[in-house]
Amino acid sequence: MKSMPAYSTAETIAKNTVFLTIGELGTRVFSFLLVIAIARYLADAGLGAFAFAFAFTDILLNFIDLGVPMYIAREMAKNKASSGMYVSNALGLRLLMVPAIPLIAIAMWLVAAFVIHATTPQTMLITALALLGMIFNFLNDPFRMVFMAHERDEYYSGLIIFERLMFTVSGFALLATGFGLVAILTAFAVSQLISLLTTAYFVRKKFTRFTIGLDRKLITSIVKNSAWFGAANFLRMAAQRIDIVLLSVMQGFAVTGWYAAASRITESLRFIPLVVVPAIFPALSRLNVQSRESAKLLFEKTFYYMLVAAIPLAVGVTLTADRIIPFLYNRPEFQHSILALKLLVWAEALLFLHYIMGFLLNAINKQHLFTIATLAYTVMNVLLNLIMIPKYSYAGAATAALITQALAAMTLYYFCTKNGYGLNILRLAYKPAVAAAFMALSLAWLKGVHLLIAAPTAALAYLAVLILIRGIGKEELQLARKAVGMKRN
Repeated sequence: MKSMPAYSTAETIAKNTVFLTIGELGTRVFSFLLVIAIARYLADAGLGAFAFAFAFTDILLNFIDLGVPMYIAREMAKNKASSGMYVSNALGLRLLMVPAIPLIAIAMWLVAAFVIHATTPQTMLITALALLGMIFNFLNDPFRMVFMAHERDEYYSGLIIFERLMFTVSGFALLATGFGLVAILTAFAVSQLISLLTTAYFVRKKFTRFTIGLDRKLITSIVKNSAWFGAANFLRMAAQRIDIVLLSVMQGFAVTGWYAAASRITESLRFIPLVVVPAIFPALSRLNVQSRESAKLLFEKTFYYMLVAAIPLAVGVTLTADRIIPFLYNRPEFQHSILALKLLVWAEALLFLHYIMGFLLNAINKQHLFTIATLAYTVMNVLLNLIMIPKYSYAGAATAALITQALAAMTLYYFCTKNGYGLNILRLAYKPAVAAAFMALSLAWLKGVHLLIAAPTAALAYLAVLILIRGIGKEELQLARKAVGMKRN
């Protein structure tokens, strides 16, 4: 493969990727450990109720998100001196919107209660607590974008790990002493409030001063220019969370818990695109203006990295799903989760590619195309879930997710190609696929070995073969060493 553009840019991306990896991996490990604890203490129905509360609030908050964080991150990356202005007015805009959030939630609850008879007082209470915590997170997002725009992701990672550690430790303590979901979600809201205050302090102390801005002209410009980001974010979140909501409504919390047990495993793998892609977003935005050829090289390189990660994960989890579920959850009812996991991991692999292609369209000012693609696959996802959940339950929801991500990847690939960012996917996937085949053989050979030994051994086999066939070159190894060891000037 060709060399990365501007080695200093590559070093910055590598360094930020390391910090984002630490942050995302840390938070997902903590979150996943808490999910396992909830499943073991509160069984499938408890996990289902927990998953429903967050799916409901994720959809609601993304409905009013408007895409502001993504837009201001792009603008601040172009002109870092504008950070205070954008953060102040984004914060002012969000504070103006906060009173509308409970009203929208109540309207959604009323629909659920009177149209589909899906709410109970306890469900509404735990959802309200989750919503309170998400409101604090909603206010926190503009501050976090300052770290991204300034390419100082060590602050982002450290603060988000701090927040998730607070929630996880308190959640474990509450479960161990006999408390349920109400107490756990109260702890979530408190941890989000502390995170908001801490993040705002570091932004003001280290990066830029801010106020509660109400510049009508600037806020209008932000809302207008972020609209495509917002629509895409809402539709994407709806596509990712509607299965949990519909399963809860149509099949109950126990079935939702089986599905959530699998989906939480695949979502924990999502830290890979969530650290790599945001790390390159400022560089892609900048290079698209300065050097389109360099932007193309960076996009191709990152797409290849996504394939290097996605292919072995999908193959490995598929072959070990019947060992992963009992090992993690240790309850007989979660045997239902095995099939869902085998389907969802392939949807997750496609999502890796979806992320890089979607962020590319945002970076090159083609966010409207990303929104069109997102609308298409979201509509497809909702329709498939409505058709397949009543007949096939959790397996239908997992199949719908896989079909949806396949449609999304194909649509986004078409839009990227039409805008001059086409790729030869077969050429890029060849070496990771060969290495994954050897990994599959090693897993078959290690069938009788404990999962904690078999999985790392198979991963090492994959990496060794990939290096042997030059799927990872000297440049990647050098960047990895520099990312870990280099000091900021």
